[in-house]
Formats: sequence, C-alpha cells, structure tokens
Amino acid sequence: MSDFGDVFKGIVLRRIESDSLNLPAMPVAAMKCTTLLRNQNASGKQIAAVLETDPILVAQVLRLANSAAYGGMVRTATIEQAVNRLGLQRLRTVLIEASAHRLFESRDKHIADASKLVWEHSVGVALLSRDLAAMIAPKDTESCYLAGLLHDVGKPVVAAMLLEAERKVAVGRKATWIDDKEWSETVNQYHRMLGVALAEKWNLADVLTKTIRDCSEYDPADRLSPPNIVRFSNAVAKMNGLALGHVDEEEVQPIVMIGSSMLSIDDDVVERIAKGLLERVKAHFNN
Repeated sequence: MSDFGDVFKGIVLRRIESDSLNLPAMPVAAMKCTTLLRNQNASGKQIAAVLETDPILVAQVLRLANSAAYGGMVRTATIEQAVNRLGLQRLRTVLIEASAHRLFESRDKHIADASKLVWEHSVGVALLSRDLAAMIAPKDTESCYLAGLLHDVGKPVVAAMLLEAERKVAVGRKATWIDDKEWSETVNQYHRMLGVALAEKWNLADVLTKTIRDCSEYDPADRLSPPNIVRFSNAVAKMNGLALGHVDEEEVQPIVMIGSSMLSIDDDVVERIAKGLLERVKAHFNN
C-alpha cells in the first residue's frame, strides 16, 4: 500500500485509540426527530415543529407524502399533515435515508462520482431487501430496507478520510490521487468498521449496526435475519448491473445460490424481484 494507504491507516488507528474519530453528524433536525419517534406519545405537531427547522427535510417529506404511493391525488398542505400521512415508521426511514444520502455527496469529483454509484447500488439493495422481507420476514420489511440502504454507508466516510489523508501527504510536495485499484482496496478494507462507528454515533437500531458489520457473511443460525437478506440482495443487485467496478460473476453467483437455499427462494422469485431493478432505482430518485 502506498503513502496514502499508510497515512490513512495511521489516522484511523490513532483516532480509534483516542476515541476521536471525526464522523459526520446526523442533521440536527433528523436526530431530534428520530429521538422523538422513539416516544410513542410524540405527536405529529411536535415532530412537524422540529422538521420545519430543516427546509431540505421538509421538502423531502412533503414530496414523498404527496407521491402516488401515498395517495397524492389529495395534496398535503402542511408538514404536520405529511407526517400523519406517512406514519411514524415510514417517517423514520425517510429521515435516516435523507441523512445518509448527504454522506454520498462531495465537492471532490473523484469521490462524488464513485459515491453516486455506491448510493445507486445501495438503493437497489434496499429495494430488493424490502421486497424479499415482504415475502419471508414481513415484520422486518422496513428494517431490511434501511439495512440494505446503509450496508455500505461507511464507504463515503472512508473516501472523505482518504481525501484528508491525501491532503496531509501533499503538503510540501507534489502528490496525486491514489489509483482506482488502491482506492477500492482501501475502501473495502475499512468501510465496515467506520460504517459501524457511524451507526453507533447516529444511535441507529441495533439491527442496522449488526447488518453493516455482519452482512459480508451468511449466518446459518438466523436464516431470515436482515444481514442475510441484505447479503443476498447485495449479490443480486451486482448480478443485475448495480455495482461499483467490475463484478466477478464466479464470485457472486455462489452467494446468490447459497442465499437462495438459505432463504428458501427459488429462481423464479429471484428473477421476479430483480426484474426492472435499474428502472426502479431511477424511479426512486425521481420520487
């Protein structure tokens, strides 16, 4: 690994040891709202009052509440009406998704281009995970959607820290960005560790933290768990063109086969849930 990788590794290890990882914070309004949502007595009016302090979240909540999926023929005029229309569980998903999406934005073109592909892949995995959960683990539908969406959330965090490492190395001498191969290797090596740290900082549900940490391997002891569903969906998404970089089919196909057996999913179901996945991802961005 080059100077960039060595510097990055040193930064991460030192910050872990000193408990000073500078992880992105969840937007203040989103954090306050997700905390409120844990209180079953919280009212739509209270939640709306907090949301109204963040115009970006307001726009996203209103847009979803007025979409066809939520009876958009009758438009909601206020954020409180939008909150009540979506329901608390769906609102929590919207807030976490909006907060996570901001992590995948960057002023650096190299990071922005790569992160866009990772986010598109994550949305595809989320959609597949929700569809699968609806069939085999309906109580976990929303959790599986969020777990799929966040399974790679550490990648933009690593990318931002790599950029910081590059700047430190570049001080006083000419330096260029690490090549794509090393960028990918570094991201893949550290993203789960930093994704878990981010989930803990954001106080996300344990199942989300567990999925980020464990979805790289199947757990036969808990066949229908969100991590297993996300691992399977991750492989299916890659097989259907949603991936960052080259996909080794000989590596991915066995993951699909093992997952199909573990989740009791036959080939027809896999084909059905994957049909039109790219179009569904594009439509998701237009909602």
